[in-house]
Amino acid sequence: MRSFILKLVCLCNLVIFTSSSVFGSVGTNAFDFLNLPNGAKHAGIGECSMGMIGDPFALFSNPAGLKTEIPKLGCTYTDYIAGIQGGCGVYVLPAMEGTFGVGISYLNYGKIPGMDASGGDLGTFSPQSLMPILGYARDFGSSFGSSLVGASAEIICETIEEYTSIAVAGSFGYLFYPEQLKGLVIGGTLQNYGRQIAKFNMTKEYITTFARLGASYSMFNKFVQVSAEINLPERDFIFGVEWMPSKILTIRGGRYSWGKDLEVGKDLDVFAGLSFGCGFKTNKLSLDYALTPKVDFGIVNRISLTYLFPSASEEKPEPKEEIHLEKTPIEKTPIDESQDE
Repeated sequence: MRSFILKLVCLCNLVIFTSSSVFGSVGTNAFDFLNLPNGAKHAGIGECSMGMIGDPFALFSNPAGLKTEIPKLGCTYTDYIAGIQGGCGVYVLPAMEGTFGVGISYLNYGKIPGMDASGGDLGTFSPQSLMPILGYARDFGSSFGSSLVGASAEIICETIEEYTSIAVAGSFGYLFYPEQLKGLVIGGTLQNYGRQIAKFNMTKEYITTFARLGASYSMFNKFVQVSAEINLPERDFIFGVEWMPSKILTIRGGRYSWGKDLEVGKDLDVFAGLSFGCGFKTNKLSLDYALTPKVDFGIVNRISLTYLFPSASEEKPEPKEEIHLEKTPIEKTPIDESQDE
């Protein structure tokens, strides 16, 4: 029974992570759900993370991008294939000369039929993954430009019926703005470096750890941003672009090289490795949507909502202007005695 459940979950993992625009060629390591994008903006630009500065969901992809001047609250819902659903929530707060972020992400694999060794029906079970995360980022200035440095710590849990696996991990990020090249951001991140502390069985499993290097460049008065990154050690490439035709609308698109693994020899193969997205923004709210075609597997839909809290200057009421009235002495006019008479 136990081995059968584990095999079913491994098969479920294989389906998800071969078809969900993740670092699919890493192997069979545990906790692969960590590589799924948690924000719709991130997913819409092919999972590029070097340009996600000030986005609260950068906590999950590159903690250096957490840096912000105002508190933000965000949540994401993701509808995967085969009834698999996930999401995350995050809150970021400027404090201690930097920005703190706290969040949680989850993945529910849906209902999987259970059977005993003889094929008897044992009902269904729903494997789940959960990860609380805490991060911090701050900036450092120099004569060459500005730098953002961030780090995060995660507790990772996966549950299959009464069996649980737990791991601890950390991620590190760095972003650099050259003083002489306005609009350019260069950076890198090391994701999910850690170890398993509680096992499903006696077999030790490893966390999928990877590095990413890349750059983003804003042009045309920041109306267009292009990003390019490489995953290591597999040398997979990512390319993303954002276009802001107006102050409230953003159009996104991306391509990831490992999408070729989704090709099945059909006309729909042209969409393998592509991602699309859009965003709507007001003074206090931003709504982002991403669509990722998975050829024969279906389509992954992801939606994120972010709320921007009022800044300290906005919350402070403007001082009322005091009106000073000057007293004007009243001149007494002498009475014309002749008129009185």
